[in-house]
Amino acid sequence: MQKSELLAAVIATIEKELAAATQAAVESAEEATDEESRPENKYDTRGLEASYVASAQAHYALDLKEALQAYRNFVPPDSNPANPIALGSIVTTLGPAGRETFFLGPARGGLEIQSPNGTITILTPKSPLGSQLLGQRLGGQASQRKILRVE
Repeated sequence: MQKSELLAAVIATIEKELAAATQAAVESAEEATDEESRPENKYDTRGLEASYVASAQAHYALDLKEALQAYRNFVPPDSNPANPIALGSIVTTLGPAGRETFFLGPARGGLEIQSPNGTITILTPKSPLGSQLLGQRLGGQASQRKILRVE
């Protein structure tokens, strides 16, 4: 999978997640302010709990919106296996779990994208493995994984 195709797939996935999260936040906010959510007594916390859920979902939607913007603005470097691993690199490793392919992206770590060659997992520099991979080169090691390919 080419980087441009991968970025398009990541953006499409985040857009779907953002649409779902936004809808969930709206529905939770409506539930929190609904007449039936008003407390019936001092121990009734349904409305308060619904407002916490609505707030959390709104924050999640905001995080997704920021991740989407980060990917829309991101221009990955050209592929050169001789260069050290950097943000925008696609890295294939061999470790205890077998072959794994990662993309070092600006946001949304943990997202998995299906490609014709298997799953590509998004890592960010904030993750332990992502930070270990940054600066490594082909043939290097990171977290019990040998680096087999860098694109």
